[in-house]
Amino acid sequence: MRYASVAMALMALCLSTTAFGGQNPLVTFPLHAKSGSTFEACNGYLPVDCTGLIGSPTRPTVNIPAAGAPVAVFLMANNHTALAGAQTAFEWPGWALAFSLWSECQGGQVTGTQPANPGGPTNGTIATAFNCVNSPALQVIGRMFFQPAGAIGCISQVESTFPGGIVALDCNQQTDQIPVSQGARLGKICPGQGGVDACEPLNAVEPATWGSIKGQYN
Repeated sequence: MRYASVAMALMALCLSTTAFGGQNPLVTFPLHAKSGSTFEACNGYLPVDCTGLIGSPTRPTVNIPAAGAPVAVFLMANNHTALAGAQTAFEWPGWALAFSLWSECQGGQVTGTQPANPGGPTNGTIATAFNCVNSPALQVIGRMFFQPAGAIGCISQVESTFPGGIVALDCNQQTDQIPVSQGARLGKICPGQGGVDACEPLNAVEPATWGSIKGQYN
C-alpha cells in the first residue's frame, strides 16, 4: 500500500499543471558537489546542513576546481514542511553523466524519469516521489556522477519540459513551483566561481500574482 501511494504521488507529479498550491511555497533545491569523487552514498553530503539543525550551518560546496575532475552532485531539498516528491531538470555543458541514483535516499522512492546525456530541459529531467517527509531537515533526493568531457561549464538546473516545470510535491499531492526567475532557490555547481547553494528561501509568488502574470500572455 505504501508503494502504491507513492506511485500515485509520482503520477500526480508528472501530470500536474497546478503551481503554488502546496505546503512548500518556500522550498529550495540546493546542490552539493564533491570534486574528485566517482561514488557517494546518500549520506555522503554530511556535514552539510543549510539550517543548522544539527549545529552551526555548513553550506553546500558549489564552486569546484576549474581544472576539472570527476564530481558527485547531490540534489537536496530545503525549506519544506511536507515533502513527497520533486521534479527539476539539469544541464551540464562540458560534462558527461556517468550515472545517477534516485531510489535509495528516501523511503519508498519511485522515479518516473531520470537525467540522461546530453542533459537539458527534457533529457536532463528528474521526476521522483517518495514517502511523506514532515521533518524540516535538509533532505537528499538523489545524486549524479559526472566526468569532464571538454571545456567544463556549470552544472545547473533548468525548467523541465515536463508539466509543472520545476516543482516540489507535498503530502497531499499538491505542487509548489520554483520559477527559473528565482534562481537563488536552485542550486548550481560551477568551476572556479559562480555557484549557488540555494539554502535561503525567497518569497514565493502568490497564486493571484502568478495568475495575473500568466494572463498577460494569454
